[in-house]
Amino acid sequence: MSMKPAAGQYGTFWLNSAREQGGVIRIKAGDAIPDFHIVMMRNGLKFVAPQQRMREGHRHVSIGGRDYRSGNPRQAEELILSPVIRLDLVTDLALMAAARRFDINLPSAHVSEPSILFSAPAHLLIAPIGWPKKSFVLYQHIFGEGNSYPVDGYFYVGITTRSWKTRWAEHRRAMRKGSNLLFHRKLREELEAKRVTYIHHKVMAVTTDVEELYEAEEALVRGHWDDDRRLNMIPGGRAGYR
Repeated sequence: MSMKPAAGQYGTFWLNSAREQGGVIRIKAGDAIPDFHIVMMRNGLKFVAPQQRMREGHRHVSIGGRDYRSGNPRQAEELILSPVIRLDLVTDLALMAAARRFDINLPSAHVSEPSILFSAPAHLLIAPIGWPKKSFVLYQHIFGEGNSYPVDGYFYVGITTRSWKTRWAEHRRAMRKGSNLLFHRKLREELEAKRVTYIHHKVMAVTTDVEELYEAEEALVRGHWDDDRRLNMIPGGRAGYR
């Protein structure tokens, strides 16, 4: 499904898209990215961050093969994005002060505790059709500093049959024990160099169809293969196993 918002009705349009599985929003350069971003601070302050605008180089790969309700295919200058809900937990004092100024360019050397973000397609949180215990999760772990916040930093794409939190805990243990896998090594190096102001855990999809999940993982990794921020060492999905 693909829609365009009527003038002055963006909030209603966003919510209608978010409630529907497969709901998407078409944007071009300068348009608001349809992410609902809530910042929560250790001192109890909460606020909704201003929407970011699409800019050249916005990191995105289309999974492809979709039919849109409008019948219009994606144009070269368009992104077609699902509404996302994102929660940002900020505990570092320097980051808390920067967040109140909406400042994402705080020097990373001033930050002792990176902010922790979680995001997921809005329909999974607003109108889930089920989250079976034996479902498969496609996720990304993203980290970085400065204007790469919150989605344009180094990233790793993975799949798991368990909670993304369980898989992340395993990655962190391996990183701390000196694992030489590119993802673990880069995260360790950037943390030690104090070049990390955020770590973002992004759920991309939840499904019981493992083949669909393999295809999506392979498309994401393949689409980013020439991106020097990619930390996957092998192709995703079945190609990776081969």
